[in-house]
Amino acid sequence: MKRIISFALALYSIFSTAQTAIDLELVPHSLRTSPHATYVRSTYTYRNIPILQHQHIAVRASNGAFIRERHSLTEQEISSLPKQPNGPYLFFNGEQWHNVAADTILQNHEHYVVLSNDINSWTLDLNVRSTAADTSVAARVFNPDPLTPNQFSYGGIYVDQNDQNGAVLDSLAVDVTLNVTSVNDTLRLENDFVKILDFDAPYTSISTDPSEWTGGRTPPAFEQVMCMYHITSQNEYLQHLGYDSLMSYAIHVDPQALNGQDNSLFNWGFPTPRLYFGEGGVDDAEDADVIIHELGHAISHAAAPNSNSGTQRATYDEALGDYFAERYGRLQGVTSTRVFDWDGNNVFWSGRSLVHDGVKDYNTIFFSGIYQHTDLIVSAMLDFSNDATVTDSVADQIVLESLYTILPFDSFRAIAQEYLAADSLITGGMHQSAIYSAFGAPRNILQQQSEQEYARSLQRPELRYDGEYNLLVLPKHQSYQVCAYTFNGQLLWQSENVTGTMILKQEIPFVLRATSDLGDITVLRKL
Repeated sequence: MKRIISFALALYSIFSTAQTAIDLELVPHSLRTSPHATYVRSTYTYRNIPILQHQHIAVRASNGAFIRERHSLTEQEISSLPKQPNGPYLFFNGEQWHNVAADTILQNHEHYVVLSNDINSWTLDLNVRSTAADTSVAARVFNPDPLTPNQFSYGGIYVDQNDQNGAVLDSLAVDVTLNVTSVNDTLRLENDFVKILDFDAPYTSISTDPSEWTGGRTPPAFEQVMCMYHITSQNEYLQHLGYDSLMSYAIHVDPQALNGQDNSLFNWGFPTPRLYFGEGGVDDAEDADVIIHELGHAISHAAAPNSNSGTQRATYDEALGDYFAERYGRLQGVTSTRVFDWDGNNVFWSGRSLVHDGVKDYNTIFFSGIYQHTDLIVSAMLDFSNDATVTDSVADQIVLESLYTILPFDSFRAIAQEYLAADSLITGGMHQSAIYSAFGAPRNILQQQSEQEYARSLQRPELRYDGEYNLLVLPKHQSYQVCAYTFNGQLLWQSENVTGTMILKQEIPFVLRATSDLGDITVLRKL
């Protein structure tokens, strides 16, 4: 919410152009209360362009009476504001105003903002590195959305109404605990996994007031807390699965972005990748399905960077996000046949299906876009995770592990084959049958192996563990050349004419390349 500066006009009356003062607006940033007064701190915009660094503070008595005000903008700075600013930000470098773009850089605990235009660049050190500490605070969120936990559908009293029907929807939020950072006694929505920022229009202040984090869905703080909580929870689950190094950075998130579009996106083209959540229709960040889906793109990029080329590969990336969203909901005890139950499947847009229609066949479909056939492969992924022989954690581990080997322009079939490879790596192939069942007929993403093919697949080298050592078990009646490498490609050792079972005593992770005397090559990884 913006407010035209009124009580400050007297201070500005000495300036040559009164219009300048009128075009300045205050954007409330934070509120603090002492035993004696209340302090409202604001940032500035000028002709709707945010001004960087400068602030205004108004002091009021406990009864609301105005006491005084202070502002960092000088007379010179105000009088010299450009008549036609074009932003996206305004920055005063000590001599003149500049239209600049801004980006946030994190290096360990150092926090920088880099400003630039076509001519110059400036780096601002926010100096928060020495006083940061973790803390836990109460919050309220939809988990994963207001409808599916209660088996409601969009409509009637359960509608968006532009964030206005708080009495109904606010009651459907649940109490959670947020892990946030305390900086100089100010709580910030950031931790090791996520940092909530404002880097895209509409420019909305990031809440630092914990009292707003337990309120309703109307204030912008609700979407900010939603992103904070659900991204943290998903990353903690990745850690639980053992993939603690996959998302090795705190992703930057703007919960109110894209200038009102009904869309959200992942952008890896910054030093720290970003998530943008739009506010068209239902605010995207009000639905954990959207949050986790977009984070899924970040997970995919982390495991297989720059590989999202080709229609089927890109379709799979969309399906992967849908899979993560649904699996996340199931971990909260919520199951759905569609994804985006609150944000979509309504008057704004139709959402997407998570189930197979019983008809769609990979051998006969044509790909004309990346959203057209997400249901075909995500339904197979979910069917595999639902198999009675597969635990939730193993299903998700296989999905995650398969990402590391996906290539640009991979087909659905090639990707499904990477599931088989990942299962071999993780479980020794215990779930091959379940994978073929989920990805086979009637979807026919995988063609069922013939008996001869299956027999041949059993005649491959494999890694096993006997409780003390890792073992390389080689097929009978064949000899192999075996080479061991570090993950960086450095040769550790090689052996010729190896048969039977080989004991592997290396403690570090390594890659094995086994070449049979018939020329068949098998690559295995020991994590």
